[in-house]
Amino acid sequence: MKILVTGGSGLVGKYVVDELSKYHAVDNLDIVPFHRNNVAFHSINLLNFESVVGVVKGYDVVVHLAGIPHPLDDPAEKVFRTNTIGTFNLLEACAINGISRFIFISSESTLGFAFSVSRKLPEYIPIDERHPLQPDDPYGLSKVACELLCQGYTRKVGMQTICLRPPWIWVLEPKEIQFYAQLVKEYPKWCKNLWAYIHVFDVAKAIRLCVESKNLPLHDAYFICADENWTGRESRALLTRFYPETKNIASDFQGRDSLLSNNKALQAFGFKPEYSWRDLISLG
Repeated sequence: MKILVTGGSGLVGKYVVDELSKYHAVDNLDIVPFHRNNVAFHSINLLNFESVVGVVKGYDVVVHLAGIPHPLDDPAEKVFRTNTIGTFNLLEACAINGISRFIFISSESTLGFAFSVSRKLPEYIPIDERHPLQPDDPYGLSKVACELLCQGYTRKVGMQTICLRPPWIWVLEPKEIQFYAQLVKEYPKWCKNLWAYIHVFDVAKAIRLCVESKNLPLHDAYFICADENWTGRESRALLTRFYPETKNIASDFQGRDSLLSNNKALQAFGFKPEYSWRDLISLG
């Protein structure tokens, strides 16, 4: 297949490009150059609609990672505008050029916990795709808006749009690994993130599985995450300490199980995480 990856030069995108290019013809669209053998590079800003329409042609699948990855370093207006307008422009370009499959990298921030200015409680554990989405930050709101854009283009032109919702994506860069090691020591500070994560290799694999799957619906959303939390501690003990109000906990929820469920992704396209946060910490 011929695949266009947006944001393929980024911290996560370069791993996705490497994984997909092992099996398919891949082009990278980004504003920052990052070259790989046999991977063409398009220097395009997704906010420039005419440029996007001109380059999004002849692909079997578009994988959309480009955007601002959190709301902490940029003004709220910039975060929301960049993420939503860029996604709209890309979807419209795909519709104009007859692209039939679109994979959008959304986020568990659609739930509203990670960057919330108020305390939010899980309605039940483990959290799955039926859980209410209640973001109040520009990043989480932008991801919900983009998922709705995807759904709208599926209705409009019949384009298949699959939304993947990873939590915190942990990568192999030494500086990031040092930060992860500190996170584990200071885990109480990060309860709003639900201690959920996914190794970047598993993200790349999940995207490839979606690209190659022939049995996915025209539109749907899936959490993709590790099976375990990243604290190394019992998950029920974490809930008792930090979310005692949440009483609806599945009877088979045990050990260090992730507070997010990846079961829907397992059933839909065979996603099963292979890597652990411990693999990364051991590199530090």
